[in-house]
Amino acid sequence: MEKLQTAVTLRDQAFEAIKNRIVTGEWQGGMFLSEKLLSELLGMSKTPIRSALDRLEMMGLVKLSPKQGVIVQEVSLKKILEIYELRLSLETYAVRRLTGKMDAAFFAGLDDNLAHQAEAIAEEDIIRYVELDRQFHALIIAGLDNEEYTEVMSRIQDKFLLVVRTTFNRNQKRLAGSIEEHWQIRHALAGTDPELTVLLTQRHIEYVKKIML
Repeated sequence: MEKLQTAVTLRDQAFEAIKNRIVTGEWQGGMFLSEKLLSELLGMSKTPIRSALDRLEMMGLVKLSPKQGVIVQEVSLKKILEIYELRLSLETYAVRRLTGKMDAAFFAGLDDNLAHQAEAIAEEDIIRYVELDRQFHALIIAGLDNEEYTEVMSRIQDKFLLVVRTTFNRNQKRLAGSIEEHWQIRHALAGTDPELTVLLTQRHIEYVKKIML
């Protein structure tokens, strides 16, 4: 049993290490990786690494080729737009349901996140801001207390990080606009007009299309 637990832990460690390098842009689309390189880099055998790569391939972050090895997947414009269409559906539904109904603890979580967003902008730390941006939207979805919605959001969040990072790298001035829109959504959630919150959320998400197209 102890050996099984160790194997699972190594697999998860390999998965997180490889995934983080991809979603932060350290390993970009089209880059070739080898199991030998990953084994040496992570200091573990190829068995947990292969398991991690299988999982990453299912997520669409890498492609495994018998001849070429491991290739970091490019995120196509079509895929980016699909992710944002899904986000639009998830989040507009969530904010419509949550407006005027959330407690102080919910808003304390959003406010803490927004304070850290401001710090990241002041430090010009795009990687940190992107992660905090993801957390902000995940907090809203979590407010539904619906496991199915949370699971769907979790499945797309890593590709979501890739897309948002690309957006901010193309237009770093967008950071100030992004946090301002987050504050508007936060205040609307505390109000009594669900349609206003939906409108603000929709505008926030759809802005990305103007940058990506």
